[in-house]
Amino acid sequence: MNAARQVCMTDGKGRTLFSVPDGGIIRMLYGNGEDYFAVCRYLDETHAEIDGVRYAVREFAGRMERNKISYALA
Repeated sequence: MNAARQVCMTDGKGRTLFSVPDGGIIRMLYGNGEDYFAVCRYLDETHAEIDGVRYAVREFAGRMERNKISYALA
């Protein structure tokens, strides 16, 4: 884990929610009560690899909002 590099997690409008250290884990909470843990890797200021998939952080946030999935630092 590289604590010097942080993935800045935002909502779909780009407002900062929290930061995850490179290699850190987020918890995704589904509407049916299930949860899932995903590893976050820093790519650059606005991009991250989340559970092996590359995203623009705002794109990830919008996708989670549309699917009614919340996420938090694990």
